[in-house]
Amino acid sequence: MAAKAKVKVDRATKRRELKLGMKRYGNLFPFYIPAIVFALIFCYMPMVGLVMAFKENPNLLGASSAVQGIIEADWVGWENFKTIFNNPKFLSSLKNTLYISILKITLVFPLPIWLAIMVSEMKTRPMKRSLQVVMYIPYFLSWVTIAGIFVSVLALKTGVVNNVLEALGHERYQFMNNNESFVKLLLLTNAWKDVGWSATTYLAAITALDPALNEAARIDGATKWQQIKYVTLPGIMPTIASMLIIRVGSIMDAGFTQVYVFFSPFVEESGNILGMYTWRLINESGMVPQYALSTTVGLFNSTVAMILVVSTNFILKKFFNRSIW
Repeated sequence: MAAKAKVKVDRATKRRELKLGMKRYGNLFPFYIPAIVFALIFCYMPMVGLVMAFKENPNLLGASSAVQGIIEADWVGWENFKTIFNNPKFLSSLKNTLYISILKITLVFPLPIWLAIMVSEMKTRPMKRSLQVVMYIPYFLSWVTIAGIFVSVLALKTGVVNNVLEALGHERYQFMNNNESFVKLLLLTNAWKDVGWSATTYLAAITALDPALNEAARIDGATKWQQIKYVTLPGIMPTIASMLIIRVGSIMDAGFTQVYVFFSPFVEESGNILGMYTWRLINESGMVPQYALSTTVGLFNSTVAMILVVSTNFILKKFFNRSIW
């Protein structure tokens, strides 16, 4: 009886909160309408096409319309999933995707946090502003531009890096077409492009902290490291948790555009990720692209991403009391 009464009280509380929210913020709800319409048209309506994952490959080019081609295709159940899971290239691309994504999370994800802390601790305002502007610039460059820069700098015969290595008495090194260095190149370019921009989120969180907390810690004799450890980091932990959950949700996407612009047949062993595998199903399958198999891969990616997001949110909420919802 006590449990039922508690449930009723919780429901009544939620209803009161909803009514209070509608009363206080109801005039803002019309502004949600464009976002809702956009999401319905471009995010949810295309999900109807997921039915192709359970049908034989539809001949979209030969049918009177794409919708008609999908409808006329025969049901095959889980055969498409069996096909991709029995394909060694799919398994290899899955392994490479997870490997690259996990490295990006463990090595690149913490960098903007520390960069934001370093910038926030700078006392010289002109230097601080200049550094912020400089570290934002790479984010606005396209991956094609970044690939051109790094290809020029790391070129075997004419690259600046190899010229320096040769001047120091070392042999020239093949950075671009080498499986051993390709993943390192992806991590380096990803950090160079995104770390500065990602740091803005943490800078905003640090700015929102109460300055009196750091002042009180300093008066109590805390060193700068202790202030960061016991005041700054716990203060921005909700932001870190939210960003981590979002990042884990995209673990099945190792960065198709980035890999595509740096990819060559020489690095297929380490650079063949799920995005490249799906792209080949569409572009290298002859007259009839493998829409069914590519949809199957996409559905698999989305399902895994959803499970990871929910699981990460649950773990952070249970053990660290931090979550998105």
